[in-house]
Amino acid sequence: MDLYKLVLTALAITSCLVANAQKSRKALDSLDSTGYITVRSIEIVGNDKTKEYIITRELSFVSGDSIATHQLEEILQKSRNNVYNTNLFSTVEFETAIIDSATIDLTINLEERWYVWPSFTLKPIDRNLVDWWTNRDKDFSRVRFGPKLDIYNVRGRKESLRFIGLFGFDRRFIFQYSIPYIDKNQKHGLVLGASSILNKKMPYETVGHVNNFITDTSEYVNQVNAEAWSGFLVYKYRPSFYDYHYLTLQGYDMTISDDIARLNPNYFGDGATNQTALGLSYSYVRDRRDNRNYPLSGYYGLGVLEKLGLGIFKDVDIWRMDLQYQHFVDLGQKWYFSSGIGAQLSSPNASYFNYTEFGQGTYYVRGFEQFIVEGPYNFLTKNSIKREILKTKFNLGRFMPIKKFKKIPFAIYAKAFADAGYVVNYENYEQNSRLTDKPLYSLGVGLDLVMLYDITLRLEYSYNSEGQFKFAPNVMAEL
Repeated sequence: MDLYKLVLTALAITSCLVANAQKSRKALDSLDSTGYITVRSIEIVGNDKTKEYIITRELSFVSGDSIATHQLEEILQKSRNNVYNTNLFSTVEFETAIIDSATIDLTINLEERWYVWPSFTLKPIDRNLVDWWTNRDKDFSRVRFGPKLDIYNVRGRKESLRFIGLFGFDRRFIFQYSIPYIDKNQKHGLVLGASSILNKKMPYETVGHVNNFITDTSEYVNQVNAEAWSGFLVYKYRPSFYDYHYLTLQGYDMTISDDIARLNPNYFGDGATNQTALGLSYSYVRDRRDNRNYPLSGYYGLGVLEKLGLGIFKDVDIWRMDLQYQHFVDLGQKWYFSSGIGAQLSSPNASYFNYTEFGQGTYYVRGFEQFIVEGPYNFLTKNSIKREILKTKFNLGRFMPIKKFKKIPFAIYAKAFADAGYVVNYENYEQNSRLTDKPLYSLGVGLDLVMLYDITLRLEYSYNSEGQFKFAPNVMAEL
C-alpha cells in the first residue's frame, strides 16, 4: 500500500457518502407534490480545479428545467450520486433554496479530493494476504517497491496520468493516460498505456492449486526468466449516465528462458519460448450503484467478449466471455443485502500462460483465498447481508494542515455471507483437480471497515466445503 495512504488509513478507518443536508429535505417536503417545479439556477461551490462542465455532465437536468415535484428528491439524489461517483470529490452536498411554490435554486457544495499522489510503493506480489501468509511462509522479500506518481483530474477535466517504476521481486515500468472525453458532447473517451516487465522469480506452473515460483535456491534464479512488453488502446463510449461501452485493442510480446520451457513445456505450448499476440475485446457496463467503491444500493452489470489472437501472429487463438451481475438493496433500518453472480467461458485448448483463473482479485468463493482454481468454464455467486454498526466522522481540525484530510469518515458494517462456485477442469490437468468439477461453497461472518476515500478493510471468517475454518483479511471490495 502507498505510504501516504497507509498513514491516512492509520488516522482513521474510513468512509461513507455524506447525506443531503436535512434542511434541504425539510424544505422539499413542504412543496406541493402534485405540481412541477423549475430549477431557476445551479451554483457550484468548491470546484477549485474541476471544470464546471465535468460536474454538470453528471446532472440529469439543467437550469430552467421543470421537474415533477414528487420526483424531485429522487432526481436530486441520483444526480448527487453521479457527481460523487466521478471519484473527484470527498463530499458532495446538494442544497435547495425555495424561491416560491414553483421555483427553487440549487447549490452544489463540493470538497475536492487530493489529486496528486507522488509516493513510494511497497506492495506484496501475492494475490492476497492469505496466499502470502499460508503459501509463501510470510516471506517479506516477496514485494515490489519503487516510485509511483498518480495525477488525477489532470487539467481539471477528470483526466488521469500514472507513472510507476517497481523493483524488488521483479522489475516493472508502467505508463497510463486516461482522457474521459474527447468530444464536445462528452460521450467519447480514450485510455492508452504501456508496460515493460522483467522477471527472474516468475511463477511457471500450478500444483495443488498453488503457483510454483522460481525460488532463491533455484539454479535459474540469477538469470532473466521472463521479459514482456505490452500496450493497449481503449475507446470508451458513454451515451448516458449509467451505460459504458469499451472497445480495447491490446498487444504483447513475451519471452521466457529455455529453462522455464523445460520445467513446463506447456507454458506457451509445445516447449515454445515466445508468445506474441494481438487481442480485441468489447465490454459493456451498466452501473447504477449509489457508490462504486462501497455500494449499498443499486446494481452493476458487465459483459465482456474477447478474441485473443487476430491472425497476424499464430501463437494464440482464444475466445473469452465474462458475465457479471451484482445487486445491492437497502433494506431499511441500517440493513443491507447484496448478491452477485458471474460466469467465465473460454476456449478449452489453451497453454498454461493463457489459462482462465478462478481466484484472482475478488473472483473466488470466500474461504478459498489460498487457492487458484483453473478451468475454461466457471460459475460464481456471492451473497451478503450486513448491518451498519457505526458511521461517523473525525474532524482533525488544527492538527491536520491539509484541508482535504481534515475530516476523516469512519464506518463499520457487520455481515454474514454465503458463496458458491463451480469450475470445470482443463483436459488432462490432474495436478490441479482437487477443487474442480465439484461444488465449492462457504458460509461466514465478517466486518467491513470503510476507510478514507472508501478504501475497505474486510475481516472475514468462513467455513468452506472442504470442512475448513478460515480467517481472511482483505483490502478489496467483496464483489
